[in-house]
Amino acid sequence: MKKILLIIALILNFSFPVRAEGFMSAFEEIPLQNGFEEQDVLSFDTEEFRIIEQYITSTVVEKSEFLKFYKETLKSLGWELKSAQNDVYSFKREDEGLTIKIESEDPLVVLFSLKPYGK
Repeated sequence: MKKILLIIALILNFSFPVRAEGFMSAFEEIPLQNGFEEQDVLSFDTEEFRIIEQYITSTVVEKSEFLKFYKETLKSLGWELKSAQNDVYSFKREDEGLTIKIESEDPLVVLFSLKPYGK
C-alpha cells in the first residue's frame, strides 16, 4: 500500500512548496526537503514492523517552510496528522506512527521517528 501511494504521488506530480531532490535514506517513502542534510540514523526492521529514527538539519530552511512542506507532503502520501503541540507532530498511516520533533531552530534540527502506531 505504501509503494502504491508513492507511485500515485509521483504520477500525479504533486506540487510541493519547496522541491525535494530525493528521499531520506532511512525512510524510502519520505522526501528530503531541499536545504537539509541527513544526520544520524537508527533503524530496526522485521517482517512485522519497523522502527526508524533519523535526524536532519538545515541552516537555510525556516521552521515555517519546513512545517508547510512536510504537512502537505505527508498528507499527499496518506499520513494523517493526529496531534501537534510543543514542536512535536504525530502522524498515522495504516499501522505506523510517524513523529516529527523540532529540536532546535538555529540551526533547524529535526528528528523523524517511525514506530508501530500506539507504541
